[in-house]
Amino acid sequence: MAAGAGSVFKWIGYGLLGLLGLAVVGVGAVLLLFDWNDARGFVARRASAALNREVAIDGDLRVHLGNPIRIHVEGLRVANAQWAVERGEDKDMVAIQALDATLRLWPLLRGDWELPELKFQGPKLILEKNDKGEANWNFGPPNAEKEVAKEAATPDDRGDIPVIERLVIADGRIRYRDPTSDIDIDNTINTATGGNDDDTVQLNGKGNFAGKPFTLAAEGGSLLYLRDDPKPYPMKIEAAIGKTKGRIEGSVAEPVRMEGIDLSVALSGNDLAEIFPILGIPTPKTRPYSISGHLSREGGLWAFHGMNGKVGESDLSGDLSVDTNGERPMVKADLTSNRLAAQDLAGLVGASPRGSDDYPTRGNNRVIPATPINVEKLRNTDMDVRLRGKRVEAPFAPLQDLDMRVKLTAGDLHFDPLSLGIGGGRIAGTVQVDGRRKVPALRTNLDIRSMKLSSFFSETSFAGQIGGTVAGRIQLAGTGKTVADLLATSDGKVGVSVDGGRITSLAVKGLKTNILETLGVVISGSEPLPFNCLVGNLSVENGIARAEALVLDTPETIVTGKGTISLRNEALDLRIVGDSKSPQMFATHVPVLVGGTLGNPDIGVDPTESAARGAAAVALGVLLTPLAGVLPFLDPGSDEQPQCGRLVRDARSPNKGAPASGKSGNDRGEGKASGSAR
Repeated sequence: MAAGAGSVFKWIGYGLLGLLGLAVVGVGAVLLLFDWNDARGFVARRASAALNREVAIDGDLRVHLGNPIRIHVEGLRVANAQWAVERGEDKDMVAIQALDATLRLWPLLRGDWELPELKFQGPKLILEKNDKGEANWNFGPPNAEKEVAKEAATPDDRGDIPVIERLVIADGRIRYRDPTSDIDIDNTINTATGGNDDDTVQLNGKGNFAGKPFTLAAEGGSLLYLRDDPKPYPMKIEAAIGKTKGRIEGSVAEPVRMEGIDLSVALSGNDLAEIFPILGIPTPKTRPYSISGHLSREGGLWAFHGMNGKVGESDLSGDLSVDTNGERPMVKADLTSNRLAAQDLAGLVGASPRGSDDYPTRGNNRVIPATPINVEKLRNTDMDVRLRGKRVEAPFAPLQDLDMRVKLTAGDLHFDPLSLGIGGGRIAGTVQVDGRRKVPALRTNLDIRSMKLSSFFSETSFAGQIGGTVAGRIQLAGTGKTVADLLATSDGKVGVSVDGGRITSLAVKGLKTNILETLGVVISGSEPLPFNCLVGNLSVENGIARAEALVLDTPETIVTGKGTISLRNEALDLRIVGDSKSPQMFATHVPVLVGGTLGNPDIGVDPTESAARGAAAVALGVLLTPLAGVLPFLDPGSDEQPQCGRLVRDARSPNKGAPASGKSGNDRGEGKASGSAR
């Protein structure tokens, strides 16, 4: 957007200089021919040769000699590029109904341009690119000499701009088209005189920008103010692209070089992800946002200082900069949130903070996002962004501080570190999305350490109903063009363990009572049921997570399971059985089947099949090897899982029998074999 706007104003200036040049050439011709209108052909031919583009004067050309010289031109036209004409678009790049100028003679002899007054009636300027990115303001074939000439003609500072004491534009129009960026903006430009006799230039536009409705209202000081006044040049811009709105107000000390910028900026919209087509900065999906700050520039480095605002329900403050000097823009930011809503982080995993209805999935009742990974967006900009959340709020659990660094280099995206306090413990590790490849690749290595379930659920309806210490690890690698594809092709391991847990009947009141009784897990009243250890270890191969170890050890029962969870279609296929360590009235030893999907699980019993007594002991024996290996994977070198460790050690002892953890954490049943070893 900035490049397009810069081109517009830059070429307006070029157009003014060119028109004045035509007038001067006309003066010379008139002095020779003494017939003002007969000089039109001479002026047009010289201008056409200079621009390598047809120039015509269809109306009167009048020049009154004196000091100042007065020039009047009607029907001035400059042809559009040939490719634009052949495409059936506007045949004229410049068309002016009438031009009136006064020009001081003696400064002109010194090579200085001083115009007491310059008036345009109905000027029209068309700036456009074709599908190949060629611009219609490139006159003639590009060559080194032309580039040198163009650079020489470009003003270096505000003092190089011609002196225009009064500029009047009536019913002006500027149109900018760029099909490569889906931009088509039609602007009106006029001048106005305020109550203090100060002239202003007003630009109002509407059209489409990146496929969204666009409106613009801009106001700047007079050209005389731009040229001679030592004070910073004032400007005010309001623009809207779709639901994204921006307001810029302030001044620029050196407007030609865009240096000495002192601008306040306010930006708001429905989704930060919508700014990528505008500014080229990749961002995740968000809820509505409103941010403001102070914009400055030094060379190719743009800085946004003192940023403050809200994104969704999260406050956000800090500094951001964009360095345009390199091969790609480099975005650096150090951001802090005192109150960070966990829901506003959903966009980082391809979901939406607005809920499951706001992001694509592979089908109905699916929960894994099928959000496409835009590798071109990842390759467009480099980033180094640090985000710290002092307090993280979630509807399901209290979270603590977040520390996240996002590094993006030529399409290779890393979250390192990624650390989030949760339930008195922490989730920490790294995530990589490699967008340098044709098909993106994902690699994760995340640990869960010392998470206390009592703290995790302390602010929910489960407060006081669930306890235990959680450890876990996720190591996955996959490839795919969407988040769902990455998981559907993934390989790796997923493990979790809960040590020294407890649960009450209120926590499982939504689960059918007979299901728990079938497994031999009997919960009654408000008395919590303690359990020694819950371990789940999944091996993932090509998107299918298979239970290598799934064990729940309670004082009365060993519950084991096997089966699969598909990350391809989110289907659940698990079979769970329980074996009592001592006789139980309600334990029927009928397998429990878990089917359905991740978003809609279906839990029931299979009354046609009975589990043999002692089946859990056999199953646990089969699971010894993977179970013994899972604890180092979950929490290496730690003693925070003592009862899960005891489960493995006792199960490996043939003298005590497989589920010898029937002693529980309290050494209950000392000297006796467990029920499952009967």
